[in-house]
Formats: sequence, C-alpha cells, structure tokens
Amino acid sequence: MQQKSSHPSVILHNGVVFTADPKQGWGQAVAVQDNQIMAVGTDEEVLALADPKTQVINVQGRAVLPGFNDAHTHYIEAAIREASTFSMFRVADREQAAGVIRHYAEQNPSNEWLLGKRLDLGRFEGGVFPNRHILDEIENRRPVAITDIDGHSCWVNTRALQEMGYTVGTPDPVGGRILREADGTPNGMLLEEAYNPVPAPVLPAGMDFRQVMRDAGARLNRMGITSLSNNGIELEHLDVLEEMARQGELTFRLNEWPALEENLEYAHSLRERFAGNEQIRVTGLKLFMDGVLSSRTAWLLEPYSDEAGNCGFPMQPVEEMDALALQADRAGFQVITHAIGDRGVREMLNIYEHAAQMNGRRDSRHRVEHIEMAHPQDQIRFGSLGVIASMQPLHATACIDDYTLARIGAERGAYSYPWQSLLNGGAHLCFGTDWPAIDMSRPNPLENIYGAVTRCHPGIKGMPPFHIEQGVSLEQAIISYTTEPAYAEFMEARKGTLTPGKLADVCVLDRNIFSMPPEDLLSVGVSLTMANGNIVYQQIE
Repeated sequence: MQQKSSHPSVILHNGVVFTADPKQGWGQAVAVQDNQIMAVGTDEEVLALADPKTQVINVQGRAVLPGFNDAHTHYIEAAIREASTFSMFRVADREQAAGVIRHYAEQNPSNEWLLGKRLDLGRFEGGVFPNRHILDEIENRRPVAITDIDGHSCWVNTRALQEMGYTVGTPDPVGGRILREADGTPNGMLLEEAYNPVPAPVLPAGMDFRQVMRDAGARLNRMGITSLSNNGIELEHLDVLEEMARQGELTFRLNEWPALEENLEYAHSLRERFAGNEQIRVTGLKLFMDGVLSSRTAWLLEPYSDEAGNCGFPMQPVEEMDALALQADRAGFQVITHAIGDRGVREMLNIYEHAAQMNGRRDSRHRVEHIEMAHPQDQIRFGSLGVIASMQPLHATACIDDYTLARIGAERGAYSYPWQSLLNGGAHLCFGTDWPAIDMSRPNPLENIYGAVTRCHPGIKGMPPFHIEQGVSLEQAIISYTTEPAYAEFMEARKGTLTPGKLADVCVLDRNIFSMPPEDLLSVGVSLTMANGNIVYQQIE
C-alpha cells in the first residue's frame, strides 16, 4: 500500500473500491488528505491512518469509483439555454408544440425572439421535417427558432426567415443548406451553418451567471460528475468561472475547447492563461468536419440509403481544414474534430496523418468526436496514428429504428459505433454524452455506461442489442468515463484513477454495481461525490 505522510482528512471504508489503476488494483477503503488521494487499501490498513480529526464514512459495501468525467459536452451553453429558452424534449407533434410555444410566449411577452431547443426531428410527426407553415399557425407575430436536439438544424417560422433576410434568392451558405419549397422559397428548415443568423440565447435580465453555474455544478455532482470537456463559452463567462474556481465555488473541472480558427492568437492567450491550472484547462481546439445522420449532413463514402445521390458534405473544403489542423498541430495544440460519417472520419484521419508527416510525430492526442460510422479499414488507423476516439454510447442506440438504419442500411450499420473494434486496434476510447445533444433527460453517466455494456437504450423496453459484439465490459465502460477522458486532456498523471498522489475526485454509488446484472444499472444512484477533496454531494453519513 502506497501512502503519503500525515493524517487523512476523510476516509471512505467498507467499500468496493475500483481504482481503475491496474497497478493499484481493487481496495476496500480510500484515504484523502486535503485535495489528494492519500492511500488505497484494506479497511485495516487505511483506518489505521486516521486521527481524531479524520472524517470517517462507512460506505456500507457500495462501489467507490474515480469521479466521472464527461468527455464531450456543451454544458455551459446548455445551462444558459435551460434558463432562457423553451424545451421541446419529447414533444412529438404540432399540438404538443403549440402548447409549449404559446405558453412560453405568454410568459415572455417582451422577448423579441422565441427560442426553443432539443426538438427530436427523428421522432416529431414520423420523422418528416416540419415546415414554417406549421409554426406560423402557432405564432406569426414574433420570430420563432427551435434547434434540433443535436444542434445541427433549426426549425423557424416565416417571421424568422424575414428577420434573417432569407428569400428565394438567398444562396446556401458554405457548410449549410436552406431547405426549400418547390418554387425555391425557404421552407423553414435550416441545416448546419444556415441557421447562424439566429441570435444566441442570453440569460434573462436579473439572472446571475454565477448562480446558474452553482446550480449546474450541483446537478453534475448529484450524478457523480467531477470533470467535463466543453465546447462553447463566452469570454465573460470564462472569467466568472475562473473567479469561482479561485474562490472554491466551482465544483467541477472544466476542459474548454475554443473553436479552431486561422488566427491562433486567442487560443494561445487562453492556453497561457490557464497553464498549470487544474480546475480550468485549454489545450485543444474544436473543428467540424461534417454534420449529422439525422439531417443527412454527415459525410458518407456512399450515398444515404434513403436519399439517392446525397452523401452529405464537409463543413468547409478539406484543404482548408487540413491547413487549419496543420497550423494548430505545429503550434502544439490538440485538434478535436466532430466527424460522424465514414467519409468524414476517413478524411480527418488523413488530415491528422498529414500533420504528423509534415510537423513530425509527437504526443498530440488529436481526437475524433462521435465516429458514428467508421469503415473497417479506418478503424485500425486510430491506434496506429495515436488518435483518440471520443464517443457517446447512447447515440448508438437512441435512433436505430427512428432513422439510423434508414439512413445507412444494415450493412453499414455493422460498422457503426465500433467501440470494441477500436479498442482491439489499440485506440484510446473515451465516453461522454454530447449534452444536451442526446436523448436523455440529464447527462447521467450510468445510463451511458448501461448503453456501452448492453448496446441497448434505457428508454426503449425490449430493445434487442444493436451489434452487441461492439459492446464493452463494465470495467472498460467505467475506464472510458474516468481514466480515458483524463488521458484525452493530458491529465492522466493527476486524475482519472484512485491512485495515491492524484486529485481526490471520487464518486460513491448507492450499491455495488460489480455484483448485479447490467439492466440494474438504470436504478443505481449516487450516494456521495467528492471534488478536489471536498464532499460536494452526500446521501450517507
């Protein structure tokens, strides 16, 4: 048993301690001193370290894990949207939509725009894209804009099209499409970059961002989450989070991804600003290769099964993305790229390979996010190139019957979400939710872990597993939610396992998940969360 000197501030004992560290192995108890793991071992070994000031907590046979780390979110923006827009989550038809929109309009008479979120277009009225006329019947005085659950398309009314200046003569923007009626008039569905003119939501007057983040942090802690990666935050909000971290108010660790742009000055300034900061980090830059399967904008090697001739498209010319990645790699940045279609994934691997050839191979840990399709020839390239596969388990099962197999067919479905194949090829695999772009009411790691193990969706009873051969073990799913995200942030020396000397980010579940069938994971809760050595959520004495 390894340990530091002095006495622990907290001891968790009588547990089933999964350290996620093969050298450390399993334990019964964990000792924490200040903000670090002090010791892991048997109850007898660890309890012997206590002094009268040590807080000793009997976890009564529960599982003790490293704090969960959601490897891909838009959590900060989602928290703002939660406070400033209406939700269309689980809204299935125009009647339900009318109720939600009209209620919000009545409650917010001074809003210039009525902004909504999380509409599941794959399940709304049979999956056929809605049009502006439906919204016009609900609200035609103020512009209405409702983003899809994945954030890659937007449904708007005629008033919104007028505000944006969209007419028959408006061309499709680079990286986007304006869906149209027979005469060329925009029909109210805007894909990808086409809805950029829609205003971003802002917090209502009098609402404090700091309090929004306190509440958001508390929600994370109730789910055992102590770290997350995030794309999308305004500089003024980053300033607030930095101050909260300095004052000990921030109860989660943030790995922020600014957009990858031609001018790296802003990225350099953030990297230098947060160098050495273990609460907030900026080491990677976000790029978008393609769109999503739901709106047929993910870039495929072969046309969509349900739309002949359409292979999707890249968000910008590949040559431009290659130049951006090459520059960022040369400057020592990690490149983090959204790529969903098999063509998009292949092109991104080619770009990373080209960067290594031109700049020299280094520990770059470039990432591909989502990888909803990867041709077998490309699956083995992740390991050989050292590219991290960052994936979302419930994306694999949420929309199989709704649209996924309709879009790509059964043959290509066999190499969709290929977690085990990527692992077999030596890839690092990390898991996250892509919150709020997922069919979940909250970004619960245990639901995602269930999906990773069973290849089933928690909300679909009796669902047959979707290519169970690509499922992973429970232990691997936890590692992909703790250890691997830490590696993906270059933080594996400081967090991600319960190893003496690492940061004390700990999660205690309400039972021992290692002695139950996978379906029981859906009823498991969190009993205690420790972030940076502080107990931030507790349901046991």
